[in-house]
Amino acid sequence: MKLVATLKMYLFFLFKVPMILWCFPRLNTMDNDGVSVTIPLNFLTKNHLGSMYFGALMVGVDLACGLLAFHLIEQSESRLSLIFKDVHAQFLQRAEGSVRFECLEGALIQNMIQNAISSQERVSMPVPVKGILVKTNECVAEFTITLSIKVRS
Repeated sequence: MKLVATLKMYLFFLFKVPMILWCFPRLNTMDNDGVSVTIPLNFLTKNHLGSMYFGALMVGVDLACGLLAFHLIEQSESRLSLIFKDVHAQFLQRAEGSVRFECLEGALIQNMIQNAISSQERVSMPVPVKGILVKTNECVAEFTITLSIKVRS
């Protein structure tokens, strides 16, 4: 299951958002409750100070929330589209290693999907995502990304 999900993820990125592949994301877990994705700290993802570059952190946030939403939309068997409206970040410390991004809001997103289907209108909600340093298990950043879902016509 994890291998199939990872391959689907990489194929989607290759054809739709190839820039994400430069960050070499790794899918750790994905179920109806949440998603965990790791962005490794390497030459392509670090900044001039040796910590993770802001853009790479945003890729992790996008993936954690977006993959969970895609997974749940796929299960709903409805024609829905999603987009992010905004993002807020609170950086707690420098990310001087690989970062695991966790979005554990499956119930919230499932509720959004049901509301979008029943109302036939766009539904937007803020979704929390945490960035956790893999090496020490410390939270390095907390994000709130506004997910917007609507039925495709």
